[in-house]
Amino acid sequence: MEEKVYLDKSRIAVFLGKSGSQKRIFEKKFDCKLKVDSNSGEVLIDCEDSFTSFVISNMIHAINYGHSPENALKLEDETYVIDTIDVKDFVKDQERLKVVMGRIIGKEGVTRKLIEEITKCSVSVKDHYVSVIGPYENTMLVHEALNMLIKGAAHKSLYSFLEKNKEKLHNGLL
Repeated sequence: MEEKVYLDKSRIAVFLGKSGSQKRIFEKKFDCKLKVDSNSGEVLIDCEDSFTSFVISNMIHAINYGHSPENALKLEDETYVIDTIDVKDFVKDQERLKVVMGRIIGKEGVTRKLIEEITKCSVSVKDHYVSVIGPYENTMLVHEALNMLIKGAAHKSLYSFLEKNKEKLHNGLL
Protein backbone atom coordinates (compact mmCIF):
# COMPACT_ATOMS: atom_id res chain seq x y z
CA MET A 1 0.00 0.00 0.00
CA GLU A 2 1.35 3.42 -0.95
CA GLU A 3 0.34 6.79 0.45
CA LYS A 4 1.65 10.32 -0.08
CA VAL A 5 1.94 12.88 2.69
CA TYR A 6 3.88 16.11 2.90
CA LEU A 7 6.45 17.38 5.35
CA ASP A 8 6.96 21.08 5.98
CA LYS A 9 10.29 21.94 4.40
CA SER A 10 11.44 23.24 7.79
CA ARG A 11 10.76 19.80 9.35
CA ILE A 12 12.37 17.53 6.74
CA ALA A 13 15.70 17.41 8.59
CA VAL A 14 13.90 16.48 11.84
CA PHE A 15 12.09 13.62 10.11
CA LEU A 16 15.23 12.36 8.38
CA GLY A 17 17.59 12.72 11.35
CA LYS A 18 21.36 12.91 11.13
CA SER A 19 22.46 11.14 7.92
CA GLY A 20 18.96 9.63 7.59
CA SER A 21 19.15 7.81 10.93
CA GLN A 22 15.64 8.76 12.11
CA LYS A 23 14.04 7.73 8.81
CA ARG A 24 15.80 4.35 9.05
CA ILE A 25 14.41 3.91 12.58
CA PHE A 26 10.87 4.50 11.26
CA GLU A 27 11.42 2.11 8.33
CA LYS A 28 12.78 -0.65 10.54
CA LYS A 29 10.16 -0.23 13.28
CA PHE A 30 7.25 -0.30 10.83
CA ASP A 31 8.78 -2.60 8.19
CA CYS A 32 8.15 -0.10 5.41
CA LYS A 33 9.92 2.09 2.87
CA LEU A 34 9.82 5.88 3.16
CA LYS A 35 10.91 7.92 0.18
CA VAL A 36 11.40 11.62 0.92
CA ASP A 37 11.69 14.32 -1.73
CA SER A 38 13.73 17.00 0.03
CA ASN A 39 12.70 19.65 -2.50
CA SER A 40 8.93 19.27 -2.26
CA GLY A 41 8.60 17.64 1.16
CA GLU A 42 6.65 14.77 -0.38
CA VAL A 43 6.91 11.51 1.55
CA LEU A 44 5.90 8.30 -0.17
CA ILE A 45 4.92 5.69 2.41
CA ASP A 46 5.13 2.13 1.11
CA CYS A 47 4.00 -0.51 3.62
CA GLU A 48 1.98 -3.70 3.83
CA ASP A 49 -1.12 -2.55 5.67
CA SER A 50 -3.32 0.53 5.88
CA PHE A 51 -3.07 0.83 9.68
CA THR A 52 0.73 1.17 9.53
CA SER A 53 0.38 3.73 6.76
CA PHE A 54 -2.16 5.63 8.90
CA VAL A 55 0.19 5.63 11.93
CA ILE A 56 3.15 6.87 9.87
CA SER A 57 0.98 9.56 8.27
CA ASN A 58 -0.12 10.75 11.74
CA MET A 59 3.50 10.75 12.90
CA ILE A 60 4.49 12.94 9.95
CA HIS A 61 1.66 15.34 10.77
CA ALA A 62 2.86 15.44 14.39
CA ILE A 63 6.40 16.25 13.27
CA ASN A 64 4.99 18.99 11.01
CA TYR A 65 3.33 20.55 14.05
CA GLY A 66 6.60 20.64 15.97
CA HIS A 67 6.65 17.34 17.87
CA SER A 68 9.90 15.43 18.16
CA PRO A 69 10.17 12.08 16.36
CA GLU A 70 10.25 10.40 19.80
CA ASN A 71 6.93 11.95 20.77
CA ALA A 72 5.47 11.26 17.32
CA LEU A 73 6.35 7.57 17.79
CA LYS A 74 3.92 7.45 20.71
CA LEU A 75 1.16 7.45 18.08
CA GLU A 76 2.08 3.82 17.41
CA ASP A 77 0.08 3.03 20.57
CA GLU A 78 -3.57 2.66 19.50
CA THR A 79 -4.73 4.48 22.64
CA TYR A 80 -2.80 7.63 21.63
CA VAL A 81 -4.19 10.36 19.37
CA ILE A 82 -3.06 13.67 17.97
CA ASP A 83 -5.30 16.70 18.46
CA THR A 84 -4.46 19.99 16.78
CA ILE A 85 -6.09 23.34 17.45
CA ASP A 86 -5.76 26.23 15.02
CA VAL A 87 -5.98 29.14 17.45
CA LYS A 88 -6.63 31.50 14.49
CA ASP A 89 -10.08 29.92 14.23
CA PHE A 90 -10.92 31.44 17.63
CA VAL A 91 -8.84 34.63 17.66
CA LYS A 92 -9.09 36.79 14.55
CA ASP A 93 -7.05 39.82 15.66
CA GLN A 94 -3.32 39.32 14.98
CA GLU A 95 -2.17 41.15 18.12
CA ARG A 96 -4.60 39.23 20.32
CA LEU A 97 -3.38 36.00 18.67
CA LYS A 98 0.18 36.75 19.82
CA VAL A 99 -1.05 37.34 23.35
CA VAL A 100 -3.08 34.13 23.41
CA MET A 101 -0.21 32.05 22.04
CA GLY A 102 2.06 33.58 24.69
CA ARG A 103 -0.48 32.68 27.40
CA ILE A 104 -0.57 29.07 26.17
CA ILE A 105 3.22 28.82 26.30
CA GLY A 106 3.56 30.79 29.53
CA LYS A 107 6.61 32.61 30.84
CA GLU A 108 9.67 30.52 29.93
CA GLY A 109 7.33 27.71 28.79
CA VAL A 110 5.97 27.09 32.29
CA THR A 111 2.29 26.77 31.31
CA ARG A 112 2.97 24.35 28.46
CA LYS A 113 5.29 22.26 30.66
CA LEU A 114 2.75 22.15 33.50
CA ILE A 115 0.01 21.00 31.12
CA GLU A 116 2.36 18.25 29.90
CA GLU A 117 3.28 17.15 33.43
CA ILE A 118 -0.29 16.97 34.72
CA THR A 119 -1.85 15.34 31.65
CA LYS A 120 1.11 13.16 30.54
CA CYS A 121 0.67 14.56 27.01
CA SER A 122 3.16 16.11 24.62
CA VAL A 123 2.18 19.69 23.75
CA SER A 124 3.73 21.51 20.81
CA VAL A 125 3.14 25.15 19.89
CA LYS A 126 4.03 26.16 16.33
CA ASP A 127 2.91 29.33 14.56
CA HIS A 128 -0.80 29.60 15.42
CA TYR A 129 -1.27 25.87 16.11
CA VAL A 130 -1.25 23.89 19.34
CA SER A 131 -0.83 20.16 18.88
CA VAL A 132 -1.29 17.53 21.57
CA ILE A 133 -0.26 13.86 21.60
CA GLY A 134 -1.51 11.55 24.33
CA PRO A 135 -4.18 9.09 25.37
CA TYR A 136 -7.59 10.20 24.07
CA GLU A 137 -9.06 11.24 27.45
CA ASN A 138 -5.92 13.19 28.32
CA THR A 139 -5.87 15.07 25.01
CA MET A 140 -9.52 16.00 25.42
CA LEU A 141 -8.72 17.41 28.87
CA VAL A 142 -5.87 19.45 27.35
CA HIS A 143 -8.20 20.61 24.57
CA GLU A 144 -10.71 21.84 27.14
CA ALA A 145 -7.97 23.54 29.17
CA LEU A 146 -6.61 25.27 26.06
CA ASN A 147 -10.09 26.49 25.18
CA MET A 148 -10.26 28.08 28.64
CA LEU A 149 -7.01 29.98 27.99
CA ILE A 150 -8.08 31.00 24.49
CA LYS A 151 -11.33 32.41 25.91
CA GLY A 152 -9.35 34.45 28.45
CA ALA A 153 -9.53 32.41 31.65
CA ALA A 154 -6.90 33.20 34.24
CA HIS A 155 -3.94 30.84 34.53
CA LYS A 156 -4.99 30.16 38.12
CA SER A 157 -8.34 28.83 36.83
CA LEU A 158 -6.53 26.66 34.30
CA TYR A 159 -4.24 25.17 36.96
CA SER A 160 -7.22 24.51 39.28
CA PHE A 161 -9.12 22.83 36.45
CA LEU A 162 -6.18 20.59 35.59
CA GLU A 163 -5.47 19.68 39.21
CA LYS A 164 -9.16 18.95 39.85
CA ASN A 165 -9.24 16.57 36.88
CA LYS A 166 -5.77 15.08 37.47
CA GLU A 167 -6.95 12.47 39.94
CA LYS A 168 -9.91 11.47 37.75
CA LEU A 169 -7.57 11.20 34.79
CA HIS A 170 -5.05 8.98 36.54
CA ASN A 171 -7.80 6.77 38.01
CA GLY A 172 -9.44 6.29 34.61
CA LEU A 173 -12.62 8.12 35.60
CA LEU A 174 -12.43 10.76 32.91
